[in-house]
Amino acid sequence: MDNIKEKMSSTQLIIPERLQLETVHGCNARCTMCPIHLASERKKGIMSFELFKYIVDKMIPFKENITKFDLWGLGEPLLDKNIASKIRYAKDKGFQNLAIATNVDLLNSEIVTQLYQAKLDTILFSIDGVTKQTHESIRINTNFERVIENANNAIKIRNENNYKTRFVFRFIRQEKNKNEWQGFKEYWKKRISKKYEDIIICYNRHTWGGELKDFVSPVLNHNICTEKPCHHIFDRLIILWDGTVPLCCSDLHHAHYCFGNVKDISPVDLFNCKKFQKIRYIHNSGKRMTIKICKECTILESEMTQEIK
Repeated sequence: MDNIKEKMSSTQLIIPERLQLETVHGCNARCTMCPIHLASERKKGIMSFELFKYIVDKMIPFKENITKFDLWGLGEPLLDKNIASKIRYAKDKGFQNLAIATNVDLLNSEIVTQLYQAKLDTILFSIDGVTKQTHESIRINTNFERVIENANNAIKIRNENNYKTRFVFRFIRQEKNKNEWQGFKEYWKKRISKKYEDIIICYNRHTWGGELKDFVSPVLNHNICTEKPCHHIFDRLIILWDGTVPLCCSDLHHAHYCFGNVKDISPVDLFNCKKFQKIRYIHNSGKRMTIKICKECTILESEMTQEIK
């Protein structure tokens, strides 16, 4: 929190530590903890290579400040046929810690090899069960057998060729799968590698700013975080597939708090615009709960349930 206040008191530009580009808005799955299947005025689409290069070029002066560069938003990145080329472009420009998150259903041998050859730093495997019934009831439209085969094959190809890509096996805990976390850890622990700094991670699902009914851990209370400023609006710059800059990850579905478009104003200038600064001021004043999307958001609580193995 003190670090957040220091950022607010500075007269210099706030430079994001995390850059997130929504390369695809659309998905082959309909996961129960994701609002992408709900009604929204946002159109589905894929970020053009031209816009992607434009954004990357604009962010080059700030690349030393960016510790994470995520290539996903509300959608499945592997639907973008140019995803490997985009990764390669950003890597060639000197950006580090590039990551994608995938439901793994489309991650065949050809695609994963392209990602490795593009020097992708991290792949997050989003798998939410150790049984077909559980996983497919959560990640609807995916095939459990194919997901597990693709993930194991990705491990095999990386290890045999000594590609440097790191793996994060991500489990989103909720009512349907909360009893499978232990089995999930045991299964993937045998397959990941300390050499590549692979990890297994778990955290509770969140509300997407109140859009979805939350799974609440009995050890947590929403009041814990009511006065705490949310770090996401201070350290993460999100740019949607069409160039729009929303408030945060909970604003991905509707982009109600849109601050402008990077086609008109530079990304860092949008991140420092008066409207964005006003919301940060409200958070630092202990009045986060006066903002509707923040009042109904449980991302901070979800982060408190995080387990890393």
